[in-house]
Amino acid sequence: MPPAKKSRKLSRKDLNQLKEYGELDPFSNLGEENDLDDLISKAISRSGYGRLTGTSSALSKGKSKRPDYRGLAITKPTKASRPNAYSKLLNSLPTAPVAMSKRGAAAAAVSDEEEAEESDVDAHMDEDIGSASASGDDEDGDVGGVEYEVDEVEHGSDEESHDESESEDGTADTTEGKDYMEAHFADDDSSLMHRRLAAVSQKEYTQVAVDEPTLGQAVLYSVDNQGVRPPMPNSIVPRLAKPLQNLNDGRESSEFQQRLLGWFDQYLDVVYAGRSFDKEDEITTAYALHAMNHVLKSKDLERRNKAKLAKAHAEGVDGGELRDQGFTRPRVLIILPFRNSAYKVVEKLYKLASGGQDLNAPRFIKEYGPEGYEESVISKRKPDDFRKTFAGNIDDGFRVGVQLYRKTAKVYTDLYHSDIIVASPLGLRMVTGSEGDERRDFDFLSSIEVLIVDQCDALLMQNWEHVSHVFSHLNLTPKKDHGCDFSRIRNWYLEGTAQHRRQTILISEYMTPEIQAAFNNNCRSIEGKVRIKPVYPGAVTDVVAQVPQVFKRLSVKRLQSAADDRFAHFTDIVLPELEKAAAKDKHTMIFASSYFDYVRIRNYCRDKNCSFAAISEYSTTSEAMSARRSFYAGELQFFLYSERAHFYHRYPIKGIHRLVFYSLPEHPLYYSELLNLMLTSNDETASPELLSCTALYTKYDQLKVERIVGSALASQLLTAERSQFTFA
Repeated sequence: MPPAKKSRKLSRKDLNQLKEYGELDPFSNLGEENDLDDLISKAISRSGYGRLTGTSSALSKGKSKRPDYRGLAITKPTKASRPNAYSKLLNSLPTAPVAMSKRGAAAAAVSDEEEAEESDVDAHMDEDIGSASASGDDEDGDVGGVEYEVDEVEHGSDEESHDESESEDGTADTTEGKDYMEAHFADDDSSLMHRRLAAVSQKEYTQVAVDEPTLGQAVLYSVDNQGVRPPMPNSIVPRLAKPLQNLNDGRESSEFQQRLLGWFDQYLDVVYAGRSFDKEDEITTAYALHAMNHVLKSKDLERRNKAKLAKAHAEGVDGGELRDQGFTRPRVLIILPFRNSAYKVVEKLYKLASGGQDLNAPRFIKEYGPEGYEESVISKRKPDDFRKTFAGNIDDGFRVGVQLYRKTAKVYTDLYHSDIIVASPLGLRMVTGSEGDERRDFDFLSSIEVLIVDQCDALLMQNWEHVSHVFSHLNLTPKKDHGCDFSRIRNWYLEGTAQHRRQTILISEYMTPEIQAAFNNNCRSIEGKVRIKPVYPGAVTDVVAQVPQVFKRLSVKRLQSAADDRFAHFTDIVLPELEKAAAKDKHTMIFASSYFDYVRIRNYCRDKNCSFAAISEYSTTSEAMSARRSFYAGELQFFLYSERAHFYHRYPIKGIHRLVFYSLPEHPLYYSELLNLMLTSNDETASPELLSCTALYTKYDQLKVERIVGSALASQLLTAERSQFTFA
């Protein structure tokens, strides 16, 4: 309704309508603690959405639970059902769009000033910010001879005038035509999209074996029979081409990198279980490039849409719906185990940003870099993989925000003002907290579109529960507004289906049940998912010591009772035999891959008053030295050792005559390494007849067995009628 002719102000009713449709600040009368459910419901209603029956009602009741599409009646709204009150209001106020455009410029200028105060950007950026602020102040005021009063906006988004990605010649990067990213994140209301959502929600996939000689064995979980899609040419923004070549030492991307990027670019969920230190640099470069490419394309789309809206407002017409944002700014989350890993990744992000200036780089190098953590402090007797893993800063509690500017990047930005977040699971857990904590915040995870979890094998040795906690707090409806503009938020965010648009990339040296569970339950992209793992030759081929290796398959009833059945077999059969053998030879080591199994065996031996020593990752240096000395001297019946202790310390255990794998190690290298210790660390009096190895496993240990005995023999050990196999 147009304002009264005798009044120079908008009426209260007009202001309320403008607020309701997102043109003015919809949160000016709300407290900080108000949740967003009512406003999201209004935004869904305004857009004509509710395309999935039951979704909007779940949001309106304040539920952040992901909607279940099974049994839902899928309806497509008609054009007439979309409300046009907002368009009518703009048409009745011919000068209002211009006023909004001017107000938006002023708001952007205010945002730039705040950004400049929070960050110590260089002088040339300060000049840009100051000029933008001045121009905004000049434009705010009389428009068309009529002065309107509007609420002042608290703008916390990323509408900085200096935060635009440009190519080196000064022109903006654009993406010609539709690529996989544009199609994946589009507000698609087609029947095909609804079928995909329903299929992913009910885990209805078509499994397709893919020939991947460069990466390994690949299985594609296709949605709606999409099959394998060809790579998209020119999918990388032009400004990243030269920095990528510099990262590769002037060479073109290798075949390995291109194949890996080909899967990333399709926005499939990817699990790659073939990581190695030889390929570490190529893998890190590949996902750093993918993260940068995603952010730059997203910012480029926002900039184009902003220009379209400004032009429409200047012409006094309705700009339509241009939705390109989430609830909060961060789009990419990279999870790593140690600061030394974060240093390598952020360094690549710096170089990909073509930064002549690395903002806050000296502080970052001091706190994350290798200075003071030279590799020489690690004993040269340690294996190469241990030296590479623990060289540098190995602190596991960190989080750092990375904000992208035109030709550089800045670290240590506030999480809500960052484009990329690099963190450890523990560092995120310190912010997200636990249920019942007074101070906890996870709204910054609400709009993550690309999740990359690297070195999953190392994260498993820390605490995988922290990783699961992060998964459970991704893409939830935020509790506060954080300055978001509902007129620009993508509809699938408002519908609560963002987890089906998020791409999840898991990278590890090997597959484990925990990684497989994350792949099954947390990888739900509408594009499908792919699992890639190498063909294993088997760790038994690396055993040099002449030791008979006996593999015993235990009979278990079901997965839930497998741990109890294994423990019963050990205490009833294996341990009594070891006690008898200890009367002649006491050099027996028991290896447990799970810390829970380690504690269970330790407590049982204590209750039986056995003569034993135990080393875990929590043992002090003096405790470990005393236990190893007593074991080598033959003063103990048993020596209990955990896999985590071996991961963190790699003790060269001397005097092993009899090795019992209560459970096979997750890392296949540890199997051959411990067996070869019998050859290199025993005294001359130990005859070969005294050396033996026994490994217990069940049919549920398929992944471990495959890595230890090789892909070719694994099925035979798991399914053959006999339950005992010997390798010599």
